[in-house]
Amino acid sequence: MPSVKPQIAFPEYDKIEVRVGTITAATVPEGSNKLIQFTVDFGDETRTIFSGIKEWYTPEELVGVKTAWVTNIPPKKTPFGDSNGMLFACDTDSGQPYVIRLPENVPVGSVFH
Repeated sequence: MPSVKPQIAFPEYDKIEVRVGTITAATVPEGSNKLIQFTVDFGDETRTIFSGIKEWYTPEELVGVKTAWVTNIPPKKTPFGDSNGMLFACDTDSGQPYVIRLPENVPVGSVFH
């Protein structure tokens, strides 16, 4: 598959922090049409992160999932509170984002390189 975004230099890539976190709680905020609110355990801290994947996933099916998160972006204001990170997911042919499920032997808090 060809790239859909412009190339970046390695120093730009190296600025992105992607960490392993486990979803310990997930809810749909009252009045939300798109967002799921996650509580994510990164080992040394817990964060609240919102993601617009409600169309494809229920909160219940994601609790306990260990996955990848972008953790060094500024908080983003939502109508339901600040989001302190971003779910790192990939597209599928159907347009549904795929939440990567990492194996148990990958430690929470690990950083992707």
